[in-house]
Amino acid sequence: MSKDVKILRLSTGEDIIATVGENDQGTSLTKSFVIIPQQQGPGKPVQLMMVLYAPYAKSDTVTIDNKFIVSSVEPKKEILDTYLQNTSSILQQPGLITETSIPKIDS
Repeated sequence: MSKDVKILRLSTGEDIIATVGENDQGTSLTKSFVIIPQQQGPGKPVQLMMVLYAPYAKSDTVTIDNKFIVSSVEPKKEILDTYLQNTSSILQQPGLITETSIPKIDS
């Protein structure tokens, strides 16, 4: 699944991350998000925010005419991991789940 996830730069300047496919009308984007860089102030680190691309659409798949796609790249691992976590139907927690006290079994 993650091999189909791409970041597309559109002619409008938007960066879209989505699971990408092809159809007879153009490029299909499933579970697509706009990537918006944000900086809290000068000298502060830039953070990326992901906002649904078509939040009011009935379907989670949008088709874009190929003439509006400027470039397509593989996402960095951190961005891909965040995308997969946001689009997964499995609830994930960061890190490992560890048991701090192992119960003893009396024999």
